[in-house]
Amino acid sequence: MLTSIVAAGLVACGGSDGQNPEGTAPPVVTPPGEETPSAPDAQPVALEKLSVTVDGKERTYFVYAPANVAELRENDARGVRVVISLHDNGQDGQANADRTRWSDVADAKGFVVAFPNAAGGNWNTQRQPGSADEIAFVRAMAAAVRTKYALTATIPTYLTGIGAGATMAQQIAMMAPNLATAVAGVGGVAGASTFELPASERPASAMAAWIVRAAGEPLALDEMRQIAYWSTANGTASSGTRTETELAETVSYAHPDNAVQQLKVSTLRTGRAGDGKAMSELFWNEMFDKTVRFADNTQTNGTLHANQTIASMQLVETTKALNPDGPRRWLTYVPSNYAALTAGGAKLPIIFSFHGRNGSARFQALITEWHKVAEAKGFIVVYPQGIGATWSASMEPDTRDVRFFLDLLAEMKASYAIDETRVFLNGSSMGTALTNRIAVQYPELFAAIAPCYSGHLSPANYGNAIVKTNVPLPVWQCRGVDELPTEFPGGTAGETAARNFWRETVNRNMGPFTLQVDGRRKTEIWNDGLAEYRWQLTDDIGHFWHPGQALKMWDEMLSKYRRTADSHLVRR
Repeated sequence: MLTSIVAAGLVACGGSDGQNPEGTAPPVVTPPGEETPSAPDAQPVALEKLSVTVDGKERTYFVYAPANVAELRENDARGVRVVISLHDNGQDGQANADRTRWSDVADAKGFVVAFPNAAGGNWNTQRQPGSADEIAFVRAMAAAVRTKYALTATIPTYLTGIGAGATMAQQIAMMAPNLATAVAGVGGVAGASTFELPASERPASAMAAWIVRAAGEPLALDEMRQIAYWSTANGTASSGTRTETELAETVSYAHPDNAVQQLKVSTLRTGRAGDGKAMSELFWNEMFDKTVRFADNTQTNGTLHANQTIASMQLVETTKALNPDGPRRWLTYVPSNYAALTAGGAKLPIIFSFHGRNGSARFQALITEWHKVAEAKGFIVVYPQGIGATWSASMEPDTRDVRFFLDLLAEMKASYAIDETRVFLNGSSMGTALTNRIAVQYPELFAAIAPCYSGHLSPANYGNAIVKTNVPLPVWQCRGVDELPTEFPGGTAGETAARNFWRETVNRNMGPFTLQVDGRRKTEIWNDGLAEYRWQLTDDIGHFWHPGQALKMWDEMLSKYRRTADSHLVRR
């Protein structure tokens, strides 16, 4: 397969086995000092210069964010992603920003761009001992950028570069793939020394990758190696799809079952340079924006997924003031056959799924796919949006987000044919903490809850006067085996308290459990008390949604219960 892909690359790129210095390719950019801005009147990009300390040395970088970045984060904290653009040797981040105009694309599309500066103007692509550790620098810079804009540690980040910067970007993607979701380079690939590293220094990982090269030039050996490397990493098909633009001709190779797990090889058209705004827009529109990485498997650096919008998931966005607190937002999914399902006065179950801290309603929909289950099984899903990308789970009886939920439930009942005996809650992380918080005060409202994955109240909260212990409630809790207690609300003490509260204090399960093994999932099922309780551990996953979890919870628990008007729990 690799032979045929490289051969196809040779045909597409018009060359054979040319030899170039390590990690370089024929020039496809304007020579340094002869830069032409993307428009005749283009002004230097206004950047903020910052620094981080790496190995005791100060390293500098520039950063650019849209003026409304705070508003963008409030609307969708998981939508504000990060691009890292590395300059060619002999330049700096400012020159790179002026040439690539990534700032213009960031303004239009709503993301942050970082432009790191190489020490002395040249990247240490050879990894010379005693010289700059570029991977450590980029890692520290990326963390600082996320902190500056209050972005989560797993926010999708994309590497790109020109010339030696492209070489550096490809090298980082190979040696530290957990730093990136995709990599796209113009006029540079990793050098021979990188390909010769032991496998332990090149962790296996799928990575959306793009290689851009000059027209009419022979394909260099390192370019062939880079094509083969990403083809193998992505498991791409040997046949590609050819597309053409005014800028370049591109052949795309994708995994047979995952279109974003791909490799693109582009040849610039004669006379076209690859270091301007047009190329930046192409990278963003055709790869970066379409690709996200889920942290759902610690053995494989997660998995690549197609990014989706509210519209593409067919969700309805609503902003409305439900009480004097002011306007709130939420997303709703109603099955396409709603009219048929509710004909004759029938009513539908409803589930509310709360996002985690630094999350969003859209991202919660993307990772959980409750709406897909709802379409197949016939129920309504609501993804509420928290203020400041988080939730208030304090124990005051009338705390803000509990009040929001109660008002939102009333709004849904007024707007749709809701089966009040089949209302369910689910959450992720801080959303799980909110699920617990609502349920301890109002258990009679729900047929079952699924506070999965980790997020808990503190142990002392279960002694609060508002907490009810006399209403049995089916509960499904879960966590990833690789989660750290510092990663979720409540930590280990909160987790233990929550398990004891729901399993024993409320549902009176005291006997032995039944162990269910389902792939990576191992679930303890307790059913000797007043209501069912499940505790699930999933291998090879940290603090992230467990793949396929929504359908499993619906089929095995949520779909089986309802609560009558007099608060009795009935198993269907």
